[in-house]
Amino acid sequence: TEIYNIFNTEKILNRPSEVAISNTSGLAGIAYWINKHFELPENLKVNKRDEIVILTKAKVDEAYADGRTTLMGDEELGQMIKEISPEFVERFGEAR
Repeated sequence: TEIYNIFNTEKILNRPSEVAISNTSGLAGIAYWINKHFELPENLKVNKRDEIVILTKAKVDEAYADGRTTLMGDEELGQMIKEISPEFVERFGEAR
């Protein structure tokens, strides 16, 4: 998944990059969040064309269209994905 990062976070800070999900998040950012928080192995990682990513982006956009102004929290996004696709969570477990 391609996200823009001005430096190599893992190399410089010795920790992986993190993304915050908001009204300006794109599909790639949401895919990155899902891959990281569900700890998906390389061969099962989602990308911006996967249905779970597209449906999550639609729900995020809907929340902001309804007047939300704050960032989405990790627990909230995990719950959103669970509502969108209980099968996904059943297969991969809860978001971490």
